[in-house]
Amino acid sequence: MNNKRGQHTTSIPFGIIFSIILIVFFIVIAFIAIRFFLDLGQVTEVELFYDRLQEKIDTVWRGQSSETSFKMELPKKIEKVCFGNLTNTITNRADHEVIKKDPKYSSEHNIFLIPPEATGETPSKILNHINISIITQDRNPYCVRSTEDLRIKKDFYDVNVIIQ
Repeated sequence: MNNKRGQHTTSIPFGIIFSIILIVFFIVIAFIAIRFFLDLGQVTEVELFYDRLQEKIDTVWRGQSSETSFKMELPKKIEKVCFGNLTNTITNRADHEVIKKDPKYSSEHNIFLIPPEATGETPSKILNHINISIITQDRNPYCVRSTEDLRIKKDFYDVNVIIQ
């Protein structure tokens, strides 16, 4: 009889310890899943920004002469949106150093989001139908705070769109 009581007292703490381990395991998995979905939402928001901006540029580009405003809706961690031609002379050294430092940026692209850690897998991209030489004639790369609005315009004799 005494041996059976000893078995019961050691099996109860083992069950409690096992339950605690399972609870901790499920909490860790839940945090990993939440973080994954938050990161996925951020990546989706960046991709939607690129798509919406390209659509707005295409709309202005198709017209003969047009000017419109574009409200940037980006994740809060993104500080700046830069337009640049990294193969031309660099005149904005501070922002260029940030872009040059990170291997995620491609020198073939013409739009860059700073900081790259906040963008997921696409910190830079190629926008079609923009006149990057006019956009960057004063500052290369030309950067705008992500809280500001962009002005997208095309004059009657312009071939491509200018972003200010």
